[in-house]
This record gives sequence, C-alpha cells and structure tokens, in this order.
Amino acid sequence: MLRGKSVTVLGIILLACVMVLGACGKSSETDKGTSNKASSGTESQEKSGNENAEESSTNAANAANDDNASEVAVKLYKHVSGETEIPVEPKRIVSDWYYGDFVALGVKPVGLTSYVLNNHPFIEAAGTEDIGSTPNLEKVIELEPDLIVLYGNNENYEQFSKIAPTIGMELYPDPMNSVRVFGDIVGKKEEAEQWISNFEAKVDEAKQTIAGKLGSEETFTIFTVWRKELRVYGDINMGGYLLYKALQLQPQERVLSDVINGDAVNAGRAISMEEMASFAGDNIILTVFDGEELEKDLKESAIWQGLDAVKNNKVYEVDFNLLYNEDPVAMEHQLDILTELITGAP
Repeated sequence: MLRGKSVTVLGIILLACVMVLGACGKSSETDKGTSNKASSGTESQEKSGNENAEESSTNAANAANDDNASEVAVKLYKHVSGETEIPVEPKRIVSDWYYGDFVALGVKPVGLTSYVLNNHPFIEAAGTEDIGSTPNLEKVIELEPDLIVLYGNNENYEQFSKIAPTIGMELYPDPMNSVRVFGDIVGKKEEAEQWISNFEAKVDEAKQTIAGKLGSEETFTIFTVWRKELRVYGDINMGGYLLYKALQLQPQERVLSDVINGDAVNAGRAISMEEMASFAGDNIILTVFDGEELEKDLKESAIWQGLDAVKNNKVYEVDFNLLYNEDPVAMEHQLDILTELITGAP
C-alpha cells in the first residue's frame, strides 16, 4: 500500500517536470519568435528609412537640378562681337567699362577696371573688385563671372569668352537708350522703364528751375581744354546731351551748324584760339583735362576776355571728370550740377 503510494507520488513529480520543461520550451520558442519578429520589424523600418532617405535625396537632387536649370537659363544676344548665349538674369558681371549702366538697374558689377574705379566720380566701389588697368585674366577667373561685358570689339574677346559668356557693347550717350539696352541684357526691363520715368520727371523739374533764369534767346557752348588742344563739343559728350537734348537749351549758331550737324569726330571738334569767338555762346561750360598751360594762355588772351560770356560772368567751370562719363548714374548727377551752375543755386 505504501509502495503504491510512493509510485503515485513519483509519477506526479515526473509529470510536473515534463510540464515545466514543455513550458520552458514553448517560452523559448515564443521568445525566439518575438526576437525574429522584432528583428524583422527593425529591418523593415531600416529599409523603409533608407528608402525614404533615398527618396528625399532624390527629391533634393531634382530640386537642385530645377534650381540649376533656372540659374543657367540662357538667351541668344547679338552684340558688336557676334552672337552669344548669355544668362537670362546674370548675377556676377565683370566689365572693363560699364558701371552706371548696370547700377541704374540695381545690378552692381563684381569686377571693374582700375580706371573706372579710380576715376568715375559717382562710383560706390564697395563690393566691386579691381581687375587691373588692363583686365587681368586670372583675377577675372577668380571672380567667377557669369557674364563679361566689354567696350567695343575687344582684341582679347576670345580669351574672355573662355572664362564666361562675353559680349562687346557700344557707348550710349542717351541714358534712356542705355538703360533699355542694359535692362534687356540683365533681364530688368521693368526697372529700366521705371528709371526712365524717374529721369524724365527730374529733367522736367530742372527745366522749370532753369526757365526763370535765362533769356529766351540765350545760347550755350561747351569748351574743353584737352592738353594742348581747344575743343568744342556738340549734343553728345561733356554734358552736351543734357544741355541740348534733355534740357533743350539753345546751342550757339556755329556749334549747331559745324558740330551738332557737322562731321565732328567723336561729336567734338578741335579749334584754334582765334576761332573761339565764332563758337562762343552767351553761356560757356568750360572743362580742362591736363591742359593748365593752355588754359592760362586762353584766359589771358584778349579774345577770351572779349567774349560776352566772360564779361557777363556766365562762364561755368566744371571739373572734367564730372562731365566725362555718359552713363545713366553719371547723368543723374550731371543734371544736378548743370542746373545748379546755370541757376546759381548753392
């Protein structure tokens, strides 16, 4: 009886062990399954994350490509040196001459020649690099221009063209024509028309200011002492556009016939001191460039002292550099200068 009971107890113990071992095995399998599932989930997340990253990178690349496509949009532009594909809206312009033509439109060149930087009287040079008296190609390359603008048919045009799209331009003494031309180049036609509107209003105001200070028949002449030469100018250079075309002041008779309507080279004509009286108007604008000796001889001469403009104190002496440039920015300042001189305003 006791032995049977012991066997029964032993059987119960063995059964319990089997159940415990079975439970452990099941737990192990469950843990293993859970681990595999977690691992699979992590791999899935990593794969999804990589795919998202790749997609994001692709989208960014596509966006960058779109931006680049916008930045390099070009147009074919005809100029004095040929035809060139140039940026629709250039951002980094280097030029050997043109300053005010761009600045009037809110575009500042990143590089200009030493002459322009040192001699343009109305320049704001901050932010513009000096590329040398004769443009230094290495310096130009360093500035990474997207457009190079040269005066005329430059002999080094091909070299510049290897650096960036390059165009050769003319000079435009008519500021309204100039801003339209350059507005087309830099993609700022609206800004060009706005500048013209503002300039025309400024000219109208100057006309009204001057009107009450001059007789209806008073005439004007522009003389320049250029080293050892006396020159008379027409309606283009040295303030001539502003004086005769914009302000519509009257040129002296021979200035009109022989210079404005004549064949004067560069719109100016060299004359002898003896001819001076026959070109002199009631009002004289006088500038001097490296000609102090001739200026002294001129002013001491009986011919000069006998001129009506001299006797009536209507000779207006202006620094040569102030009238030399013909770009839109220069002409805005020159209009103020001439108006103040003629009216005697401080």
